[in-house]
Amino acid sequence: MKHPLTARGGRHMARGTITALLGLAAIGAGCKKEAPKEVAPAPAVAAPAPAAPKAKPAPAAPKVAGKPLQWDAPAEWKVGAKNPFRLATYEIPGAKGEKGAELSVSIAGGGVDANITRWVGEFSAYDPKTLVRSDRTVNDMQQTILEIPKGTFSGGMQSSSASPNSGLLAAIVVTPAGAEHFFKITGPSATVKAARAPFYKLLDSIRLEGSAATPSSAERPTAPAQSGPVPAKPATGGPPVTQPAAVKPGVTPQPTPQGAPDKK
Repeated sequence: MKHPLTARGGRHMARGTITALLGLAAIGAGCKKEAPKEVAPAPAVAAPAPAAPKAKPAPAAPKVAGKPLQWDAPAEWKVGAKNPFRLATYEIPGAKGEKGAELSVSIAGGGVDANITRWVGEFSAYDPKTLVRSDRTVNDMQQTILEIPKGTFSGGMQSSSASPNSGLLAAIVVTPAGAEHFFKITGPSATVKAARAPFYKLLDSIRLEGSAATPSSAERPTAPAQSGPVPAKPATGGPPVTQPAAVKPGVTPQPTPQGAPDKK
């Protein structure tokens, strides 16, 4: 026979065991955590499209030269060597006892007055009273002509030294399209002086390609309004020209005023 305490203790132990198990179950149930819910990822935000680059303004269209020019060069002027910066070059025979001169023909820009000023600035030691600028129209194109009979020339690209006793005959011919053509003679004063008549004859022949030259259309400059020296006597074959009042080196000579029926 079992001891009463032992039987009672067994029941107490069984009851305690059950109670402990129930307690553990309760604790386990209480401690059990719900599995975390999966959070849907946030929708991806598309990166802003890069701004389209601003269109650069189109560069200004270069001035169109239009039709090329034609002219009749004197037969005694020899065609010179080709130069990539020129339309043509002519070698002019020297006057008696003098070296020859050269006529360069090119197309450039910068404006008529600015280039006249630049050409005047290439000379020094000249008599301002002998400097002549004339403006006229030939074959519907403006011609601005500059003459410096004698002075010291220092604007040549082929020589680093000044050339005394030099002369200049130069013209800027502006086409209807606005292209500026330079016809420029530099050389010994006597040679330039001898080339004056054929130079004006060449200027009278300048026309657009395919057009006929009409030398009679050459409008002659009129005398300046201001008082000044007596107009120079024109050379044979050249237009009457005037000698304006003194012009300082580096200062643009004033164009001769035009009156009816003459035009500038």
